[in-house]
This record gives sequence, structure tokens and C-alpha cells, in this order.
Amino acid sequence: MPREKETYRDNLESLRASFPGKEQISVPEAARYLGVTKERIFADDTFPKRKLGCQYIVVLVNFARWLAA
Repeated sequence: MPREKETYRDNLESLRASFPGKEQISVPEAARYLGVTKERIFADDTFPKRKLGCQYIVVLVNFARWLAA
């Protein structure tokens, strides 16, 4: 069974503090959090975005795991 990365819990805590009451955020919100453009997020194939209907969402748990990688 794989272990979680050391910074995963800290990243998740920080994300939950930045986006209280949310389990998922939009790509523009993720871009603001990272300080990059949303185009840069769309260009990164490793970024954990999911298409939901006609828009993309970012699940905070997956975002925290991506940040810890």
C-alpha cells in the first residue's frame, strides 16, 4: 500500500483554509491559488482537472496530492 507524501496533509489543510466549505473548485480559482494563468493549467497534462458537463473542476484532495508530488 503506497504511503502519502509528507506534504500532502499540509497542502490539503492549506487548500481547505483557502476554500472553506468546498470540496472542489474551478480552474480559475486553482490558477489564482497557484499564481498562474488558467491557460498554463490547461497546458499541464499532469494537473488534476476533470471535465464536468461543460466546465472543468479541481477536486481539492487531488489538488493536494498533485502539489505534494
